[in-house]
Amino acid sequence: MIPASLIPMAEPIPVPWAWFDVLLILTFTAHILFMNALLGSAAIGLVRTVRGNDGLMHDVGQKLPPLLALTINMGVAPLLFLQVNYGHFDYVSSVLMGGWWLGVIAALLFSYYGFYAYKFKYDAMSPGRRNTLFVLSLAGLLYVGFMLTNNTTLMLLPAAWTQYFENNGAAFLNWGDPTLFPRFLHFMLGSIALGGLFVALLGQWRKIDEYVDSGMAWLTRATLVNLAVGMWFLIALPRDIMLGFMGGNLPATLTLVTSLLASAMLLAAGFQKQPKRAATWAVLTVFFMSCTRHWVRTFFLAPWFRIEDTPVTHQYSSLYLFLGFLVVGLALTGYMLKLYFKSRQGRA
Repeated sequence: MIPASLIPMAEPIPVPWAWFDVLLILTFTAHILFMNALLGSAAIGLVRTVRGNDGLMHDVGQKLPPLLALTINMGVAPLLFLQVNYGHFDYVSSVLMGGWWLGVIAALLFSYYGFYAYKFKYDAMSPGRRNTLFVLSLAGLLYVGFMLTNNTTLMLLPAAWTQYFENNGAAFLNWGDPTLFPRFLHFMLGSIALGGLFVALLGQWRKIDEYVDSGMAWLTRATLVNLAVGMWFLIALPRDIMLGFMGGNLPATLTLVTSLLASAMLLAAGFQKQPKRAATWAVLTVFFMSCTRHWVRTFFLAPWFRIEDTPVTHQYSSLYLFLGFLVVGLALTGYMLKLYFKSRQGRA
C-alpha cells in the first residue's frame, strides 16, 4: 500500500491559505490559554486537597464550568481553520482513530456536567463524593487532551495510516510515534504552569497572598521542568525536522528562539512574583509556541503536501462577512464585559 494514495485531494479554498494559517495560530493561542487555566488550576487544586487543604479546589471549582465552556468555544475556531487548510489529513486521522475520537465528545460532556455538579451541589455532597466527581471530571479532560495529541500526530504521518489495513480495519492510536508522549507532556506541563498563573491572578484579585505565592511557585517549577520536556520533544523529532529548528530553517529557528526568550521572561516574572507581568509574557510564550507548533506541522507534511499548491477560487465575500461579524462580536463582548464589571463595582 502506497501511503500517498490514501491522502485525499485538497479542496479549493476561497482566499489565499495564509489567511487561514494566521487565524489558525491566533485562535489556537486563545484556546490553549483557556485550556491551560482550566486543566492546570484543576490539577493544582486537586493536589492541594490531597495535601489536606481543599480551599483552593473549592475556589477554583467555582470557575471551572465557565472556563470549560470558553475552552470548548475557543477550540472550535482553530479546528475549523485547520480543516480548511489541512482537512484532507485531519479528517483521515480522525476516521482512523474511530471510537477513540468519538469518545472525546462523551468525555467532554461528562467533565462539563461533572464540574457543574461540583459547583452547584458542593454543599449537598459528601467530601468523598465530590472529590471523586472532581477527579473523574479531570480524568475526562486528560482523555480529551491525549486523544487530541494522538490525532495531531497521526495526521502528520500518512505512512502510519497503513496500520488500518494491518489491523483488519480496526481503529488504532498512534503509539509508535516517538513524539507522542513528549508532545502530550509538553502540553500538560504547560497547563500546570499557566494553571499556577491563574491561581496567582485569582489570589491577587481576591487579595489572598497564599494563592499568589503558591501559584507563582507552580508556574516557575512547572516551566523549568517543561523546558527539559521540550528538549526531549525536540530530540524526538525526525533528524531533518530537528535540524530545521537548529539553524537549518532560519524562520523556524528564530521562532523557537523567540519562544524560549519569552519563556525566560515568564520565569523572571514568576520568580519576582508579579502575576500581571507574567500573564503578558505567558500570552507571548503561548503565541510563539503555537507558531513553532505550526512549523512542526509544515515540516512533517512537506513530503506529502505543500499548502502553496492548494487551488484558490478568490471568493472574498465570505472572508469579509467573517471579519465583519468578528469585529462586531468583539465590540459587543467588550461592551458586555464593561457592563459586567461595572455592575460588580456597584454591588461592592
